[in-house]
Amino acid sequence: MNQNDFTPTTRKIVAILAAVFGLFGAFVVPILVRATFNSLVGKLVHLMVEDPHFEQAPMMLTIWFVGMLGITVVASVTLLVTVYPLWKGYPWAWPVALSCVSLPTIFAVIEILPFVVHMGRPPMTIAVLLVGLATYWTILMLKKGERGEKVSRFFAFTLLGVVAGHINVLTMHGFKGILDRPESPLFLDLDHAIYGVEAPMNFIAMVLCIVAIPLLAARKEAGWWLGVIAGAVVVVANLPTHLIRMNTSDFIVATLLGLGLIVSLTIPASRKALLGDASAE
Repeated sequence: MNQNDFTPTTRKIVAILAAVFGLFGAFVVPILVRATFNSLVGKLVHLMVEDPHFEQAPMMLTIWFVGMLGITVVASVTLLVTVYPLWKGYPWAWPVALSCVSLPTIFAVIEILPFVVHMGRPPMTIAVLLVGLATYWTILMLKKGERGEKVSRFFAFTLLGVVAGHINVLTMHGFKGILDRPESPLFLDLDHAIYGVEAPMNFIAMVLCIVAIPLLAARKEAGWWLGVIAGAVVVVANLPTHLIRMNTSDFIVATLLGLGLIVSLTIPASRKALLGDASAE
């Protein structure tokens, strides 16, 4: 947190936001996730009786919900610990805080989309996404910068989060498709075999996006490269999957998001705005 990038007032605002969102993530989000999970899995258990296709869904949702919730709580506790460093303007605190706010927001997508598909309405965890986005954007934009720099920052960091959130859902769905493919243990049906490529690639791309956020926030060139690589991996993983499985638009949406991420990072003016002096190295 460069002292020149924040005024004393904005440092205090960021610290207060970190404290509020940290408390929200540590104590409120688990309640919302538990209610959403129980309602969704309760519906899927009934569907399993009529359609064996849903047999793996409760298990996969359990793994994902528990894993994502654990990371969310750890990120929220970390936010609470960084309140004092943020208040004092420690250089490392802003990238860490931005990263910790991004995690519950990214994971909220998977806690919402399956619920909407099966229940026909948004769950209570929609609050996690809305509060998370508001906090993420506020902390992101409080850092000083010219208008062009702030625009570049907004699109690049937003797309890193959106891409990670979207392909997290595809990763879970892909691993479910691997487990319940009808020709198991062989990979004979191309419609299901493609999951064996798409799911791990999307998972790796999601991790790259998540790691890129704090590195790019610290203006490290490694963060820029990880973001570009993640965008390319998303395109390579999802465009062929879309062409093979034309019955859903999820994979073409992922492809377009991956392309958008690459563009937002590689425009020369944007790269310079994001990296500053490091862009010339």
